[in-house]
Amino acid sequence: MGSWLKGKWNEEAGYQRILSIALPLILSMGSHSIMLFIDRMFLARHSQEAIAAAVPAGLMNFSILCFFLGTATYTSTFIAQYIGAQKPSRVGASLWQGLRIALIGGLIIPCFSPLAPHIFTWAGHEPAVRELEIPFFQILNFGSLFFLTNAVFSSFYSGRGQTWPVMWINLGASALNAVLDYILIFGKFGFPEMGIRGAGYATVTSAGTFTLVYAFMVLRPKWDALYHTRRAWRLDKSLFSRMLKFGTPSGAQFFIDMIGFTLFVLIIGRIGMTELASSNIAQQINLVGLLPMVGMGIAASILVGQYQGAQKSHLAERVTYSALQLTFVYCLIVSSTYVLIPEILISPFINPDISVDVAGMNEIATNILKFMAIILVFDSVAILAGGTLKGAGDTRFVMIVLSVTSIFLLVLPTYLLVEVYQQSIYMAWLCGTINLGLVGSIFFWRFKSGKWKSIRVIEQ
Repeated sequence: MGSWLKGKWNEEAGYQRILSIALPLILSMGSHSIMLFIDRMFLARHSQEAIAAAVPAGLMNFSILCFFLGTATYTSTFIAQYIGAQKPSRVGASLWQGLRIALIGGLIIPCFSPLAPHIFTWAGHEPAVRELEIPFFQILNFGSLFFLTNAVFSSFYSGRGQTWPVMWINLGASALNAVLDYILIFGKFGFPEMGIRGAGYATVTSAGTFTLVYAFMVLRPKWDALYHTRRAWRLDKSLFSRMLKFGTPSGAQFFIDMIGFTLFVLIIGRIGMTELASSNIAQQINLVGLLPMVGMGIAASILVGQYQGAQKSHLAERVTYSALQLTFVYCLIVSSTYVLIPEILISPFINPDISVDVAGMNEIATNILKFMAIILVFDSVAILAGGTLKGAGDTRFVMIVLSVTSIFLLVLPTYLLVEVYQQSIYMAWLCGTINLGLVGSIFFWRFKSGKWKSIRVIEQ
């Protein structure tokens, strides 16, 4: 057993290779999940309406953001493949095409803000919740340019496999956001008490601050000398076209996936505020567990891109298996905590002084965490197998699968169960579990088929 582990650790595309890229991203995603945990915990202690409003409004913003985010962050795949193909001068050109996509998204997304009253009125949430959802959604929309630009700048580092700078920047942004949350949500140090608006302002301010930090780091002369990060600012029509060809399906997939899940959350909100708040608490707990796996998925996708750029598909396949094996161990540990110690995980989100139905929220959140224990495994397989497909350029297949499953296995069944047949929240989460199980299985089958190995993202 020891010799087998040593072999898996040291082999090319083995555990050491994937963890060298993934560890900073896992820590980065962990810091982000902790920031979200603190953010939601502060809101939960401010009011039950605030925590009920934060997740649907945040998901709606993120759903709209996802199309441009998925397209813009495909920059990392191009950078990874150019590094693998030993064409460093094309890195800067890829970066600037990604920044153009970020700018387009940053200008379009705020245009959705006037629609906020109609969106959340349609959702049918209680008036007290709806009044908080609208401003939070609008504030986040106006910060979209910062979110998108930071994602592209981070691709410059992650695409080259240098993920430690991304970790330190995300840690700094998370720390700043947590401090601003405390000050602005509760009105400390002379600032007025802003509640959920304060959480929105804190998020946008921290993102904008670190956009400046990223720009200073990426545009330094030493990187321009190596990767043309300054001189390659002009529009490269051929490269921009290729980025749209492969990145747009990635963005559409991301958008469809998130809008489907957002509609799922909005439908759950029609059952009642206690159910919505309890479901949101369980989701936030699972987000803390899931985001490190997102970091593992990004790392696997980067290495797949580099190996594909170097035309070493057998190593791209091997690194995916290494990531899946490490993920299985992690999921087993985290899922066990959901089942064995749910009360400890839930308690920070419930303030007995302001929560209307403490016992009901505890019971519902505890039961939903049992679904989350299974979902974490399915979601991790989908992230890693899907990340390999996207890293190789198989973005159209991923988009088609999620388009079909989001509509016909998640949104429509949940709507029928909740609205037509008046079923409980647990039946809704059963739909979510089945949906992710099927998505993970399809992506893994596609990965096993090897069809992604023949796709070429960059010019030969």
